[in-house]
Amino acid sequence: MAKKVDEKVTVTLSKNTLTEKGGAWLLEVAITTVGNPYAKLVSTTAWTNPSAAKRYLKSIILENTPRKNIKLAVTKTTDEGKPYEMYGELLYKVEA
Repeated sequence: MAKKVDEKVTVTLSKNTLTEKGGAWLLEVAITTVGNPYAKLVSTTAWTNPSAAKRYLKSIILENTPRKNIKLAVTKTTDEGKPYEMYGELLYKVEA
């Protein structure tokens, strides 16, 4: 019988706020095995809008995990209430 190990997906989606208008969305994804210092997957990509970044994130989740999606929570907003940073974590078990 195969041993099951915990894996964790960590996602950060943030907008470049150094420019007044525009700026790309940076998507950072890391898939790690809990207890192992080395990452299974690390990906950093830039996108023009958060919807495109989320579609790409969904494809990564479908390819590399037994899950279908990940929830992202807004962690920072502008004074007008627009989000510019989101964070999400996903824990699951896989056979080693």
